[in-house]
Amino acid sequence: MKRLFFSLFTLVVLFGAITATQSRLTSVVGTAPKPQSMAYLPSSERVKPLMIGYHETFSHYLWIRTVIYFGSQMMSERELPWLIQMLDIITRLHPHFFPAYEFAGLLVPDLCGDPDAARVIMERGMIHLGETRWNIPFILGMLYYRYYDDYEMAARYFSLASRIPGPHSQRLATLSATFFHRSGRGTEGLELLLLLYETSDNPEVRRHLGEKIEELVEELKG
Repeated sequence: MKRLFFSLFTLVVLFGAITATQSRLTSVVGTAPKPQSMAYLPSSERVKPLMIGYHETFSHYLWIRTVIYFGSQMMSERELPWLIQMLDIITRLHPHFFPAYEFAGLLVPDLCGDPDAARVIMERGMIHLGETRWNIPFILGMLYYRYYDDYEMAARYFSLASRIPGPHSQRLATLSATFFHRSGRGTEGLELLLLLYETSDNPEVRRHLGEKIEELVEELKG
């Protein structure tokens, strides 16, 4: 009973702290200097043990606040000093919450200038959603391509994305094969295309993959 009371009390305190902070943020929008809007936001290591049984509830609340915070900052000074920490907490509390990963993978590298933080959060997404959401390995592949200039790692993540059944599997497989070829591992790209060709029952998909296989074979010969 004491444990339940303590959990409820902690939840109320955290909700209140963040709400108060956000209210203060809203009240001073347009004035200078800007406050540190999430200065009261505790670290993810402190929050998770306290949210016994309320992880998803708090993560949803924090997600709404994150979207509001993002919109507010983008309409003002366009600085997002708390975005990474907010997304980190959300994905730790609710590791299957895809929108937070998409936000991290697509916005944090450019707007926060921190591709490493985005990669770490996306790697958490790979653990929990990597076998069901093609977007997770695809975004990771793009991170390796754009920010680390690592074609081989990009190809491997594109390959993982292509193996998740969906309307984009064919294009992802072609993309993966292209990146394997660019990284000097064209044989692996060819094997991926052959695997998809042999396992597909769709004649259009087989025709497209067959053309790509022929093109890659010719390139490897050259």
